[in-house]
Amino acid sequence: IPLRLVGSEMCIRDRYIFRGYFAVKILGVRRMKALTGIKVIDFSKWLPGQYCGMVLGDFGADVIKVETPTGDDTRRFFPEALPGMSYWHLALNRNKRGITADIKTEGGRKLLLRLLSEADVFLEGFRPGYLARYGLDYATVREINPQLVYCSITGFGQTGSYRHKPAHDLNVIGLAGLNSLDDVGSACVSEVQIAALGSSMNAVSGILLALLARERTGEGQAVDINLYNTSLSLQTTGISSLWGCKATGCQPFGRTAHYYNIYRTQDGRYLSVGTIEPKFWRRLCEILDCEELIERQHDFEHGNELQERLAAVFQTKTQAEWLALIGEEEFCVTPVCSLEEALNSELTQQSEMLAQKQEDIGTLQYVKPAIRLSDMPGSIERRAPLLGEHTAEVLTELGYTEPEIMKLKETGAI
Repeated sequence: IPLRLVGSEMCIRDRYIFRGYFAVKILGVRRMKALTGIKVIDFSKWLPGQYCGMVLGDFGADVIKVETPTGDDTRRFFPEALPGMSYWHLALNRNKRGITADIKTEGGRKLLLRLLSEADVFLEGFRPGYLARYGLDYATVREINPQLVYCSITGFGQTGSYRHKPAHDLNVIGLAGLNSLDDVGSACVSEVQIAALGSSMNAVSGILLALLARERTGEGQAVDINLYNTSLSLQTTGISSLWGCKATGCQPFGRTAHYYNIYRTQDGRYLSVGTIEPKFWRRLCEILDCEELIERQHDFEHGNELQERLAAVFQTKTQAEWLALIGEEEFCVTPVCSLEEALNSELTQQSEMLAQKQEDIGTLQYVKPAIRLSDMPGSIERRAPLLGEHTAEVLTELGYTEPEIMKLKETGAI
């Protein structure tokens, strides 16, 4: 029953009855999730928005992914399971229904506004000002739905001289000082899109905060997330240390030390050494037959010399030999695994993070939600949509008739 009343009044949606924070499950309906009854319009095209929408969908939100009639570019990223169904798309757009709409047409704009008029969340990733050209900016949309949480994910935010500049993760983390990670300024490229995924999780948090605030005020609000600010916030400890060293005249310490580093073994493999605690450092020195170094853990004046000494010792044995010598002891020395090794490890099997499902397009593998809720866990219920797969279904729910849907197709609006 698509009945929706404002504020904390009773709301019946998706066959659940809501009042404030409480919900009563109607008999015969599957167990609800944390975001059951929340409708999200995902109008993002790239990783930050797609991942955010995925998380919301995993926890029960009705996520409607809106694409142009040609589809997101990420649909065609290598490799593809099917034409227009890349493994990237399959991973990030699960638990979403997919429709097409061209906002450059009158019919497409009206369609999106109609969706937003009854949505809880709008998720977009365009540069500031773009959606305003089509009357889809926050100020305009708020007039038709003051309860809407409007989340924008951009490279550099809504203000400032960089607001209109294009940028991907690598550009942003370079500007934010985040990819000089080895303490001597050597730039690196991470396999993990740090700013993008960090912004995704900030967007999830911001959306949930705004939804919680709406429970108290009855009003939605704009959520402004950008990759640059996220990159700075992820460096909170490093920035604080830098400021502290400037204030006290100390030498900046950085991320690595002789007792906290990665060391190469004889066979070209690596070990992560994180012996911060003195008891762990002591045990490492004993296993390496370097007992004379035990009292020099904090001898930073000769840090390079100590690091070279440890590096030479680690080169005398293979990774497997060192691990055998360590055995079951616990002092924060672990192997550096390849991604393939990590996926096949006992640790990953015990984590229950991987899933395999038989879908209509074949067997698909998934990384499950990392957030674990005891009573309302997230799950993967549907594969990522084919381009426009649910357009007719969603439009019918909005009240469009079959002739109206055909007209939208004929005019290129969907």
